[in-house]
Amino acid sequence: MGGTDLYIHKYLGPATGDTSTDFTQPNYDTLDPLNIQDLLFLENRDRKYDKDIYRLRGHYNVQNLDFDLSQFGLFLNNDIIFITVHYNDMIDLVGRKLMVGDVLELPHLLDYNPLNETIPVALKRFYQITDSNYASEGFSQTWYPHLWRIKCEPLVNSEEFTDILKEPINQDNYLGDWDKDKTYPPGYTIAFGDKIYESIIEVPIGISPPNSTYWLLKENDSLASILSTYSKNIAINDAALREAQRLVPKAGYDTSKLYIVPTYGEYESNTTLSGKYNQPAPPIDVNTIPTTSNTSPSGQVVYMRNPKYKYASAGIKVSKNALQSIWDMTADSDHMSMDDKINKFVQASLEMVEQAPERIGSGSGSVETTKLLSVQSFGIIDGPYGTADNTYATADQNPELPGFTGDITQQMDYRADCDPRYQFIVRSSPRSFGYSAGMLTGDGQAPNGYPTGAGIAFPQNPQVGDYFLRIDYNPQLLYRWDGRIWVRISENVRTETGFTVDDKSQLSGFINDQEEIYLNSEGTFVPQAQPLSSVLQPTLPPVPPVV
Repeated sequence: MGGTDLYIHKYLGPATGDTSTDFTQPNYDTLDPLNIQDLLFLENRDRKYDKDIYRLRGHYNVQNLDFDLSQFGLFLNNDIIFITVHYNDMIDLVGRKLMVGDVLELPHLLDYNPLNETIPVALKRFYQITDSNYASEGFSQTWYPHLWRIKCEPLVNSEEFTDILKEPINQDNYLGDWDKDKTYPPGYTIAFGDKIYESIIEVPIGISPPNSTYWLLKENDSLASILSTYSKNIAINDAALREAQRLVPKAGYDTSKLYIVPTYGEYESNTTLSGKYNQPAPPIDVNTIPTTSNTSPSGQVVYMRNPKYKYASAGIKVSKNALQSIWDMTADSDHMSMDDKINKFVQASLEMVEQAPERIGSGSGSVETTKLLSVQSFGIIDGPYGTADNTYATADQNPELPGFTGDITQQMDYRADCDPRYQFIVRSSPRSFGYSAGMLTGDGQAPNGYPTGAGIAFPQNPQVGDYFLRIDYNPQLLYRWDGRIWVRISENVRTETGFTVDDKSQLSGFINDQEEIYLNSEGTFVPQAQPLSSVLQPTLPPVPPVV
């Protein structure tokens, strides 16, 4: 006698089709709720619903938002409702029992005051049936059932219910799904796929969307656009991706802050050190050979420890003869007395340099500057060769030795333990990026910031260790001259994290290929990226429809 109206969206069965050659997805010639679309996963994803709405009376207990306090915490029990309908009325009106897959619309729960005031209609409340059976209170004295009890849960925007949620908000000019055998007057809407299109002019037979001459796409005009959180979730996800791209704008590793230790050079490869070719060159000793001397006094790297030192300090321990040789090399030995040599040292410029802290786009980062000591010697120095911190003290640092390929410079490195009496020798450039090499890390820059030439042809007279970027390749290739041939060491493949079509990497240009090919014979576009499952699909005889 009582109850409320229920608008029934009757489930008709999975969509029919005649294009599948997969035996686990049979082709059905009729709609039947007993059909199974996917026999492998036992799913009915593309569900079709009756365009006619069935109105049925039902009864359920309205409940408040109550929390269930249990041993696992608080649970909100208001999502599931149990509705009871009269069994004979259900059979007479719907034609069968209400089953899993049917969708209910409760008109008494319409939201006439949504928070978004721009929505032109009231928000509908949909429920899906997840279980059904006879109601225990519906059995009469004769033990015959008269009531049918259904378990309902709120409808979610998923592929199964696209046929319902794709309908437009305004139903007055809606003509249903697009039909290839019909013509459409201007000003009416149809559903094509999961989108709503409005006819601009009279549409002839067979003209389907998204032909912009005849159809206009109606954005955010379907029930799904206002009833589901899909659009909001996409906006949240896009915002998270944009923030991630701002924090990590490039794919791969950031190797700009890493220093690559040079390896044993070309000269050692022809001597007794040939077994160590291309291996990192460790500190050995300080080469203090005068350019006119046949002796080889050397120093030894030591660490000075003191209770007042937090860390041990590196230094060089040299013999008395070696120290005398160093003094001899810092002055003009042909025109100065020994006392002048002892009292006169190489003049140098010591300057404290403050390096600004590295910051990201939002301004986050260290607030303190890094203090460095810049040491630059004046005048011409004939030796010794190397640095006081013994970083580059290996045999190929002596310019008098055959095979020397270094670069003598007066500019010392930014190390506080540099001694301006030593002449800085630039070793042979690194042959690789060392352990910092990884996926999509090449950016066309040489290791340690070495200068790099670029062009479509190699230079004529390269020096050993020179780098050159070939820009006529895609991706661009970075080469290093080893004295005989140009050796490729990296590719300019570092790209943005989004892997868009503009990125020069295989992830965007090949794997995520979004380009299309136009077929003149058919006047259609086909995607360039074709899955092997469709390219290598065997040709099978037509499968008879399942009855």
